[in-house]
Amino acid sequence: MINTWNESLLHEELKEYYCAESGRTEVPVEGSICDIVLQDRSIVEIQTQNISALSSKLDKLLVHHRVRLVYPVPVNLYIETYNTDRTLKSRRKSPKHGTVYQIFPELTKVWHHLENENLTITLVYSDILQVRIADGTGSWRRKGIRLDDRKLIRIHGEQNLCGSNDYLKLLPDSLPEIFTTADLKQLGVGSHAGYMAWVLNKCELVELVGKKGRFNAYRIKSPGTFEALATNNACRAYSIGHPKKSLEVSTNQPRAGIRARSIVPFPSSDSNETEP
Repeated sequence: MINTWNESLLHEELKEYYCAESGRTEVPVEGSICDIVLQDRSIVEIQTQNISALSSKLDKLLVHHRVRLVYPVPVNLYIETYNTDRTLKSRRKSPKHGTVYQIFPELTKVWHHLENENLTITLVYSDILQVRIADGTGSWRRKGIRLDDRKLIRIHGEQNLCGSNDYLKLLPDSLPEIFTTADLKQLGVGSHAGYMAWVLNKCELVELVGKKGRFNAYRIKSPGTFEALATNNACRAYSIGHPKKSLEVSTNQPRAGIRARSIVPFPSSDSNETEP
C-alpha cells in the first residue's frame, strides 16, 4: 500500500470527488495500487503533475482495463504565503491561467497510449490554492519560501480527450496548412508549442515536411482533417456543467474525510494584491 500521507490535499479532494458512492480507493490491480476502482471495474487515476511517471503503470492497466486519468488545469491560481507560526504573510492571485495546451509536456512519455480506446484523459478546469511557507528551506529562486501544499477551491468543468484525433483537434483554427512551432505559439499555444508539435508528430498526426526559415515545418497528415478543424471549436472549450454537481470547497474548514494540513482562509477571487 502506498503512503497516502504523501498525497497533496488537491490529490485527495479530486480522489474523493471522482470516487462516487460505489467506488473503492487504493485498490491493487495488475500489481499496482490504483487510486479508484469504480463499480463497472473501470479505473480512475488522479495525477496532479508528471503524467510521464505513469507510463509503466499504464502499460499494464490498459491491456484489460478502461482508465480515466484525471489532470487538474488551474483556471485561476491563488497563492498564499505563511510564516512559520502559520500566520498569513501574503495573499495574491497569479496572473497566469492554465490552458488545455499544458497537457502536451505531460505526454512525452505516454504518447504511445493516446490511440488506445481504453484511455481517457480528463482535464479538470479548477481554481486552486497554492500554500507556501516562508521558513528558509525553499529554493533560492523563491527566496527560501517552500511549496507546502495545493488545495482545490472550485471545479468549473472538465474536458475529455480520448483517441489521438482529439489532440489533433486542439490545433488552432487559423493555422496555415504548412505551419511551424512559431505559428502555434503566436496562435495561442504559447510555450507549449514545441511539445504539441512533437507529440502530434510522434502520433503520426502531423508530418515534418522541411524547414520554414529556421523552424521545422509541419502539415497535418490525415486527409481532409485540416478543413474539418474549423468546425471543432467545442473540443477546446471546457464544459461549464459537470456530470456531477459543481464543486466549491471552502478552505476555512476541512472537508469530511480530508486531512487538513493547512487551515487557510478563502482567497478573494478579485484581489491581485499582496498583503503585508
